[in-house]
Amino acid sequence: MIKATFDKDGRTVLLLGLSFKNLDKFRAEAGDTFIRIDGREMGLPIDVMIISGETEAHMHDLIAGGIGPHTKVHVDPKLRS
Repeated sequence: MIKATFDKDGRTVLLLGLSFKNLDKFRAEAGDTFIRIDGREMGLPIDVMIISGETEAHMHDLIAGGIGPHTKVHVDPKLRS
C-alpha cells in the first residue's frame, strides 16, 4: 500500500494506493478486512479507515454499531431514489 498526502486547490488530499494483493484480500475477506491509517503518521488531524463489503447495504451493516448522532454520511445523489 502507498500512503501519501498532497495539496490540491487548497485542500489536503490523502492518497491511498492499494495493490492487487490488498484488493484481492478485500474481496476475499469482505467484512473482515479493514485498513486504518493513523493520521498522525501522515500529519493529518484525522485517521482514515477503508472497509470493503459486497454491497453498500453490507457495509452499512458492518458500521451500523458505530453510527451515532454526530456521524456525517454522504450519499451520492445517483444512489438516491
